[in-house]
Amino acid sequence: MCQQLGSEPLESEIPVELDDFSLEVQTALNVYKILRDEWEYIGGTYLGKNLNGIFDLFDVYDIDKQDRKVYLELIHLIDQVRIEEFKKQNAHKQEPAK
Repeated sequence: MCQQLGSEPLESEIPVELDDFSLEVQTALNVYKILRDEWEYIGGTYLGKNLNGIFDLFDVYDIDKQDRKVYLELIHLIDQVRIEEFKKQNAHKQEPAK
């Protein structure tokens, strides 16, 4: 599209692809996607991922025991970002109309 318009793409506008991340982050994201979401259904609040069975997934992905702490921290970081995004979305929905 940029070529048709005769312009150069801006680095900030190029979407991030999964391949742009390190193998460890890609693996953490894949494990994260498999984990079940936990919701508080009455209020519709996202509580985070259910980590039951995560060590079984680590076995499936052949993650070494000494590396599991790093993967667990990555998954926790990903989940915290997602929780914050849901909070922001819900805050915008609950704002009174002006």
